[in-house]
Amino acid sequence: MSDIVEWVKNYSMIFLLMTVATSVASKKEYQKYIRLFVEIILVIALANPIFLAFGKSEDLFDKISFESFWQGLEQIRLDRDKMDFLNEDSYVDYYENAIAADVGLLAEKYGYALIDASIVFNDEMEAESLEIKVAKREIEPVVIGTISKEPEKEEITRLRQKIAAQYQMDVERVTILD
Repeated sequence: MSDIVEWVKNYSMIFLLMTVATSVASKKEYQKYIRLFVEIILVIALANPIFLAFGKSEDLFDKISFESFWQGLEQIRLDRDKMDFLNEDSYVDYYENAIAADVGLLAEKYGYALIDASIVFNDEMEAESLEIKVAKREIEPVVIGTISKEPEKEEITRLRQKIAAQYQMDVERVTILD
């Protein structure tokens, strides 16, 4: 019986204190937020005996922290899986294919079709050098005999410069075989 009387006294004090806090708020804009805060405090004060009936309030906080520990552990596992994926060769292959597709689109703008692309990456997974083979779109190349070295075509030079600029590398590191 004394526990109930103590609870009623505590609740009455909290209610009185929260009523004063609500009436002190000078701006009407803040009154709705203060009322919400007061209502939350009053609900917690009302529910406190229920928390005590089902166990100590420390037990509730222990259960909450235990659950947050398991959620953190699950996040660490997901992060580890993500790092494992990034270290796999499939990621590198995907990156190579993406660069090859991008270079192919650039070559099409200059009237060439991409035949093959070879990309070398450094340790930071940046494109270190590119070697691409292209052919004119309209003409099928047929080679009979030996090929002598001809001066590079102007559109190949522009394509090389565009690729080097896009991947932030020296023009000498981009090889285009026509």
